[in-house]
Amino acid sequence: MKTVAYRRQANLRERVNRTLVQMIASFVEENHDNWERFLYEFSFALRTAVNETIGKTSAELFLCRKIITPLCKLVLVTEDAEYVGGNIEILFDKARQRRHKTWEKYYNRKRRAVNIKVNGLVLVQTHFVSAAGRRVVEKFMPKFEGPYRVLEVQNNNLTIWKRGRKVTVNVDQVRIYHPRNYDTSSCDSINETTYEGKGSSNWSNRSNSEKSRRSRKP
Repeated sequence: MKTVAYRRQANLRERVNRTLVQMIASFVEENHDNWERFLYEFSFALRTAVNETIGKTSAELFLCRKIITPLCKLVLVTEDAEYVGGNIEILFDKARQRRHKTWEKYYNRKRRAVNIKVNGLVLVQTHFVSAAGRRVVEKFMPKFEGPYRVLEVQNNNLTIWKRGRKVTVNVDQVRIYHPRNYDTSSCDSINETTYEGKGSSNWSNRSNSEKSRRSRKP
């Protein structure tokens, strides 16, 4: 069985680090010497912030209870803390349901139906690596290459013919290739044809006028 080659995707650690970097940049401004002193405060803010996807804080899911912040001690006077240890399954079920609905909303918002058929042509996403010795910058390289012919379609995987062998790729790594047909009347072709036509007509008019002037000279 052939599987799709590894493709880099953002994971949860990278997403949290990006948020943490934004928090540090907003707090330290121009003073970049003592930012590590405030990592505990930043971590506490992240753990007590309500996640938009699951509707809960990470501390609540980890401790199975609502975390008591310094502000809660000032405004709330209770003898016992409200633990949710007995309702841990209910807590996680609600988080899973909310996460599923949120993922479904964002997935369907950008979802586009792609009809890829056998013998069709597709462009495949590239995975270049920057190399200073060869003067190659990944961000400047083409994002797709091809076209390649589709040999087999199975669920979300495609088998293409690439450089003399069969390669399995995922549908999120390909784009349908639309060959350029210069005979069709697209907007660009119309403009180019019109421009070329005007240029040729003007050139012919100038040449005819020059010939007539030459014939008139004694």
